[in-house]
Amino acid sequence: MLLSGHQPVYLPGLILFNKIALSDRFMFVGHVQLTLKSWQVRNRIRVRDEPLFLSVPVHKAGRFGQAIDEAEIDGTLWKRKHLGSIRQGYGRRPFFATYYPMVEEVLCRDWKTLGALNRALIRLFLDLLGITTPILDSRDLEIEGHKTDMLVSMCRAAGADRYLSNQGARAYVDEAALAAAGLRHHWQLFEHPVYGQGAPFLPDLSVLDLLFNCGAPAAAALVRACGRAGPAWEEREEGQQP
Repeated sequence: MLLSGHQPVYLPGLILFNKIALSDRFMFVGHVQLTLKSWQVRNRIRVRDEPLFLSVPVHKAGRFGQAIDEAEIDGTLWKRKHLGSIRQGYGRRPFFATYYPMVEEVLCRDWKTLGALNRALIRLFLDLLGITTPILDSRDLEIEGHKTDMLVSMCRAAGADRYLSNQGARAYVDEAALAAAGLRHHWQLFEHPVYGQGAPFLPDLSVLDLLFNCGAPAAAALVRACGRAGPAWEEREEGQQP
């Protein structure tokens, strides 16, 4: 069984949903330390042909080292700003009227913590994209360790014998250690798809961009086709890059 995991991030891009679609199980990993100015608290949309960051403010004073799931959202003004920017950027796109009310409803709930907000948005997008991969949560399991040790613990808890990482995890994934633990490791091989945005293409935006421009059925097909799981570490030929 192939497991992947990721922190609950804000308005994620296509790469996360492709990874979830490739997996037999996916685990939210919100017990890890919050990283400010990361995808955990912000993401990009398109406004006036330029990328614009939307960031969720969280309480920081005296809370160094807090987990994503413990991070409390600071105020509500950001909701109006984010929704206004989304309307400004996508109000004239073909599928805006179809999906905006759903996004607005989720954002306007009374959120206390960042992790809860991000999980709800990701689950909404998974539903719209028709991705039915079962979701696990590190809060419900006894996950131990850090970096590669944590991946081993996640696989043990989920009953997985394979793990899928995106390329951003190269700094801490020890494939030899995973193999020694009896786990096969795969890298996600992702290539960002190009689709119509009504202007010169901008990559690496929130999945909102794809949904508002293409609609859910076409978006789902693009998300599933834009990546694959590479060969396991022990299956690669000498010198072969994943």
